[in-house]
Amino acid sequence: MTRTVGIEAFYWLDTWADDQTTVFEKAAASGFDGVEISLVAGIEIDVKSIAEAAKRAGVSIACSTGLTLDRDISSPDPVVRAAGVQHLTQSLHQAADLGSPILGGVTYSPWMAFLPGDRSEYRKRSTDCLRDLAEVASELGVTICLEVLNRFESNMFNTVGECCEFLDEIGHQSVMVEVDTFHMSMEEDDLSQAILLAGDRLGHVQVAANNRRAPQFGHIDWKPFKDSLDSIGYDGWVVFETFPNPRVETGRSTYAWRDLAVSLDEEARDAATHIRRCIA
Repeated sequence: MTRTVGIEAFYWLDTWADDQTTVFEKAAASGFDGVEISLVAGIEIDVKSIAEAAKRAGVSIACSTGLTLDRDISSPDPVVRAAGVQHLTQSLHQAADLGSPILGGVTYSPWMAFLPGDRSEYRKRSTDCLRDLAEVASELGVTICLEVLNRFESNMFNTVGECCEFLDEIGHQSVMVEVDTFHMSMEEDDLSQAILLAGDRLGHVQVAANNRRAPQFGHIDWKPFKDSLDSIGYDGWVVFETFPNPRVETGRSTYAWRDLAVSLDEEARDAATHIRRCIA
């Protein structure tokens, strides 16, 4: 089974505002089929330029995004929810224009915004919005993916099982689970069993070592993980994601307090090789 091997654009970038197209050639030279980019900037994204740069580099594009406190679809404020729906709708159209099969990321509530005690009303507002957005996604041929984060970054849900319950509340096939092995290594009893639990609702896979280094490091046993992906017939993307530089914005804001790479380019090449051999 062939899976698309990708890398997160911000692996090489210093700030969230950097031009993500500048890494496309580097990603291709490192052996990746595609690049995962962020659409957090919304209307500021130049879709035409991104598409042209991807074509020149010979890479495919996968899209992710996120919500902010003033664009939160779980918010009790209807104006804030509407802004979040507008942002996700815009992002879905951009993803479709770029040929991305998914719109992944933290698409259900803001990153690092922890919900108060009783989360049920927040969950209901989020699932209601996502149910409507799923209709847009279905028409565009894009799947909305919900990234499962660890307990230190979200409390909406933290395991694949909890995310599946969230999906049950949405009840639409155009919304699926996104896993990241860095987060999984903290929250799941068994990574491969979590993949089997997701089954045909798995829409996107991100990989990193348990310490958020490249996947060739750390202590994750990749064989049963790959076997589980094979077992459920997963044929989507496998994306290497980390933010390795503690001296720049992308690393600091994702809590990289030490260097997570010795040689960025060398470890990227090794990661592509490792993913093809052991995961994809």
